[in-house]
Amino acid sequence: MTMEDADVYKCIASNNHGEAIYSVSLVVTESKVEKKVLMCCRSVEKRQRKPPTEEEMLKILSGADKKDYERICAEYGFTDFRGILRKLKEMKKKEEVDVGIKHKWQDSFSLHSFQCTITKADSNVIFDTILELKDPNMKMLWFQPLRVTERQTAAFEVRLSKKAGIPLVWKFKGKQLKRDEKFDVHVSEDGLTYTLKIKDVRPGDTGDYTISIGDLTTTKLLNKQACLSLQVMDLRGVQVMKQGAVHKLLFSSVGDEHEGKYTFRAKGVKNEAVLSIADPPVIDPTVLEMLSSQPVTLKAGETATIKIPFKGKPVPKVTWYRDGMELVEDSRTRVEQNGDSSTLVLHKCVREDSGTFMLKLKSDCESTSATVQLNVIDRPKPPQGKVEFLECNGKCITMKWKAPRDNGGQKVTSFVIERRMTGKKSWIKVGEVDGDTSTFCNDTVEEGKPYQYRIRAINSLGMSDPLETEQVYAGEPIGLVPQPQISDVTKDSVTVMWAAPAQDGGASVLGYLVERRKKGSSMWVSVIDGLVEDMEYEFRVTAVNRAGEGTPSVASNSVLAKDPTRAPGLVRNLHVTDSHNTSISLAWCSPELGDNPTGYILEVRPDDGKEWTKCTKIPITGTSYNLGGLQERRKYFFRIRAVNEGGIGEPIELEQGVLAMPPPEAPKFDIQGKVKNQMMVRAGCTLSIPVSFTGSPSPVVTWLKDGVPTRGREVITKGKNDSHGGVYFDINVCVTGYTSLYVPRPPKNLRLVEEVQGTVTLQWDHTPDLADDEHTHYIILKRDTSTPTWFTAAEHIFSSKYTVTGLFPGRKYYFRVIARNLIGDSDPLDSKEPFTIEKEHAFTISKSPPKHHEVKPGFLLPLKDHAVHCGNDCTMSCAFLGSPKPQVSWFKEDVSISDSPRYWQSSTDGVCTLTIPTCTAKDSGEYTLLVENKLGKAECKCNLVPSHCNERLLN
Repeated sequence: MTMEDADVYKCIASNNHGEAIYSVSLVVTESKVEKKVLMCCRSVEKRQRKPPTEEEMLKILSGADKKDYERICAEYGFTDFRGILRKLKEMKKKEEVDVGIKHKWQDSFSLHSFQCTITKADSNVIFDTILELKDPNMKMLWFQPLRVTERQTAAFEVRLSKKAGIPLVWKFKGKQLKRDEKFDVHVSEDGLTYTLKIKDVRPGDTGDYTISIGDLTTTKLLNKQACLSLQVMDLRGVQVMKQGAVHKLLFSSVGDEHEGKYTFRAKGVKNEAVLSIADPPVIDPTVLEMLSSQPVTLKAGETATIKIPFKGKPVPKVTWYRDGMELVEDSRTRVEQNGDSSTLVLHKCVREDSGTFMLKLKSDCESTSATVQLNVIDRPKPPQGKVEFLECNGKCITMKWKAPRDNGGQKVTSFVIERRMTGKKSWIKVGEVDGDTSTFCNDTVEEGKPYQYRIRAINSLGMSDPLETEQVYAGEPIGLVPQPQISDVTKDSVTVMWAAPAQDGGASVLGYLVERRKKGSSMWVSVIDGLVEDMEYEFRVTAVNRAGEGTPSVASNSVLAKDPTRAPGLVRNLHVTDSHNTSISLAWCSPELGDNPTGYILEVRPDDGKEWTKCTKIPITGTSYNLGGLQERRKYFFRIRAVNEGGIGEPIELEQGVLAMPPPEAPKFDIQGKVKNQMMVRAGCTLSIPVSFTGSPSPVVTWLKDGVPTRGREVITKGKNDSHGGVYFDINVCVTGYTSLYVPRPPKNLRLVEEVQGTVTLQWDHTPDLADDEHTHYIILKRDTSTPTWFTAAEHIFSSKYTVTGLFPGRKYYFRVIARNLIGDSDPLDSKEPFTIEKEHAFTISKSPPKHHEVKPGFLLPLKDHAVHCGNDCTMSCAFLGSPKPQVSWFKEDVSISDSPRYWQSSTDGVCTLTIPTCTAKDSGEYTLLVENKLGKAECKCNLVPSHCNERLLN
């Protein structure tokens, strides 16, 4: 076989009743060693279509067995199986005699499919099919498409088995073809043969041509060599053989002339096969070696063109990859392909285009690839990071930076350093260092002057963008003036006062620049003229020495330019007018001094609270107020201040706390004649005795019957000794109140003793009210000197001695004792001085000095999450290693707490401990420990979750 033998071969079997056609495609492939011929067999009738209509499905099922109905419907994708069975039964009842005749000619032959065949070049190829004939008059013909070269005329011919009642339609690319200068459509006199002629064939005429008669459609392919049916008897090297029912087509020495489509046709049926010759894709080894050894290098902004030639038939699929990712064409990337080469074009290359590019060729036979390295060179990137100033004094400024992240593909040859005075626009070159150096010392500076620097990297292609520094002073800058204070404000003048800066920058302060601005404005102007009445101003001050101006101070508080209004004086005669379980009423008199107030600010604080809370959102205009929503029997403190445009007056506080309850009152009856001394009722009746009484707190009520307390329910029965049939009882009502009407008096003489290490024993003298009231007891509180909040250490203590435990060594504590009864709490008894808990005594074991070796920091035992009750202390510990000894830093939510007096920390022999005394809800969050030395750093995190934070805190 040769490459010309590749084509489509058909086998046609026909008789008086119809014909059958089968096609075979012959594909000839050529490689380095041998050519492969691939025969692809396909049946025209089994071409995939859309699901048939109901009429088409009835025709298909009419000739099949009943047991195959369901399988055939599934193969054709027809879903209405029950409906088609019902209509099939109706159709069979009305079936005509000519249907039986049709079955006869369809059963007059059986045509088997071609088999796929693979053979070597120059060998013989055989197409065979089995045709079982019942009619000896049937004809069998082999056809191959006729080649028509460009600019010649191509003709398609179709012959029908019987004359059609509807016209035949030719279509190309979906458009119907009609007779014109390009196309000639001809019909034979008997109406069975249709011919389509295509004149002056051009490349644009290639494609699929479709012939349709009603629902019957067939397609022919036209390429640069259009095809007409021609018996293969005329083709060199092709032999037709018949062995009984087996028909064979034999090719010897396959060549390019055998390439094409072959058709075997029997009337009504046909079979086709295509024979084509293919070569696997190949790239010249010298080209591969050159691509791998010589990378493509170009400058940024240039266009990269990579062209790789190859061979292959048919033309293989071409795909370009960059660093393993398939390239997608865009405005800068374009792939051009010819028959024997592929070209990749990258416009305006950038540094990021550098990488490994791969061309992959793939065909049905084999695949191959070629790799090339692209290197785009450019200016370097700016130096990295923030510039570090190693030394800043009045004689020199030394700085350090990091090399650029990308040198642009070329070595950095040098760095250029430029400088300008702060506030200036022009830059002056002050030095240039070698590309391997990353430090520079500028020794041409003036003491106290502020400077700004920028650094650029340079390679063979140019200079990078600059890395600019922050402002830096040659020596210590002049200090910041504290926030100025305003006094003596009138409508046309104010007095501005400030303190001198803490540092003068090495030169004496020559003066100060005072500026002002209107509130809300961003424009500062020097103070050179007067003020505008009723205008609000802010002021700032800047210190000046011989090096220039320093940093401006923080703006002062805003002030209104108008004559001052005097603030009101102290409110007079604050007193309680009434109290109930949930409300307290107060009244007061306006102040005598200052201007008249426009309102009053009343504030309240519970006895166990620290913060004062305003009773109203806006000032009270009157001189009395009733505060509701209070907790029953809880003590509250009050204070009040008068307010006007001139400001807020000083507060005056109520001397004694007030209980939210009615005033104490001894119990007494309020009978008012409603209860008789003697009552008579009939046995079995209900007796109701109403008794009214008053008392605060609520008295205890006891009913007695004949001097004995009742059980809560009594039964009246008929008596024996009385003539009236009654029984007499003595009924008494006893109302008793709480023995104490006031809060207890405080204990006295508090003494502190540390009997056991880590504990404190408190002793005090009893309150005089303890013996008279069984409900009186003591509450013990403690407070660390680092916090103003008191926390309960013990409750319901009835003795005059108690030992407090859980104290931290080295910490200082205050202690408080309070007496409490049902009315409220006494005044507190506090320790006068803080009590220090002694640390445990440590001893030292001498050991030989360890051998010096450096170790990167790491954790042996990490931190763990903690959950503690509010008011308790929390201790976090972990173990770490590192040499030289790492520096330890603690953080809470990324904020350093190493220097905070709120926390106590220690780090000894690789064990680090953090103690949080008397935890509150504000201490919750994430804590981080950072250990760092010159070899690196390590960090460890944990979470703290305080719970039960709603318990009462006493202040």
